[in-house]
Amino acid sequence: MSESYQGHAASTSATANLTPIVVERWPSERPLFILTAVAAAVIWVVLIITVVGLAYAFMLVVFVAVMRLVLVGQLRGSAVRLGPNQFPELYATVDNLARRMGMLTPEVYLMQAGGNLNAFATRFRKANFVVLYSELLSACGDNTAARDMIIAHELGHIKCGHVRWPYLLLPAGFVPFLGPALSRAREYTCDRYGLAGAGDKDGAALGLTILASGGAFASRVNRAELVRQRETMARSGLMTLVEWLGTHPPLSKRIGEVDPSVAGNIRVSGSGRALAAAVVFGIPFVLLVIGWQAKGSKAFSTFKAAMDSTVAAQKALKIPVKPHVVPPDAEQRARTDIAKIAEFVERERKNGSLPWNLTELKQRMKTQGFRAGLPLDPYHGSDYGYEQRGGDFMVWSTGADKESWTEDDIRYDSRSGRILPPGPGTSPIP
Repeated sequence: MSESYQGHAASTSATANLTPIVVERWPSERPLFILTAVAAAVIWVVLIITVVGLAYAFMLVVFVAVMRLVLVGQLRGSAVRLGPNQFPELYATVDNLARRMGMLTPEVYLMQAGGNLNAFATRFRKANFVVLYSELLSACGDNTAARDMIIAHELGHIKCGHVRWPYLLLPAGFVPFLGPALSRAREYTCDRYGLAGAGDKDGAALGLTILASGGAFASRVNRAELVRQRETMARSGLMTLVEWLGTHPPLSKRIGEVDPSVAGNIRVSGSGRALAAAVVFGIPFVLLVIGWQAKGSKAFSTFKAAMDSTVAAQKALKIPVKPHVVPPDAEQRARTDIAKIAEFVERERKNGSLPWNLTELKQRMKTQGFRAGLPLDPYHGSDYGYEQRGGDFMVWSTGADKESWTEDDIRYDSRSGRILPPGPGTSPIP
């Protein structure tokens, strides 16, 4: 480099505009940062108290640290570091913007990226880095405002501390939508730094337009129509959901924020947000229902399998099932039990409240002095029959054939007020 060229670069740096750059952060950035920090802290505590979780967290941190180390190694070894003796005019621009933001000038690298139009800021240990892709700077051409928009945006990330404490906030990435929302808010904040650094809305908007269309077409893009594309995003629930999952806001929105004049009278509907919210809250509900049903099906299948295994084991071991033995005094015991039950129900009827069904009868008897509740029919070892219709009722035993409304039934009919012996003539209450 010639001495005259170096001297020109030094002169440009010395006489550069040093008007301080002070901007307000995007309104949602600080609240989202607090939520993210709290979520990350909670997850860290959970991971720390569980040995397995702590091991996975350690491996994740090591992996991210190694990737960051590899990146820094590639930058320092293969990218071009800007300085007073390396692209001094471009370095002077970065230095000037950094000083206007009240910060130390970070390490700045120029790197080719196979045609990608991008730039980024990062941090490793105590060193801050800004990486400018050569293709993006070439696309900006002679438009210094578009170029300064890109540079000031990346410096804004460092100024606002977006590249600090990445490991502490790392677990919050497991919280759906929270991490991307914070990232988008930070992008809007840094666009404000980019606009202030560019000093020109048109140039700043051009810098973002280049990211959308490339340098060859950016100057011919109808920005108003590009910004209008956000209407389609806003009306669609799925497109809104895609936006919520993204770490960067759509360029159609970013350009409209940098240069509101191109938005004109565009009215953006909130229907997409409502639909996206319905999807976000509806999916967990559906999954919960499916999981509950699956759990129930699994429990039923497990129970059925256990019963089948028991039956199979009984057959394999030839374990006999003990049959119910009908005692010789079954009829007398049945008559005695039915008389007691009928006497109890008659008292309930006099009190103006007949038991509605067998279940209620058993409950009343159990709570009113009958510890065992309703006695069991000695013929088959199960409950006696009970029916009520209006103000009348019947209590009966099915007898030896174990079938109701047959000739061997023993029953009490409140219409006759007596126990009917086995034989024909019995009938249900109409």
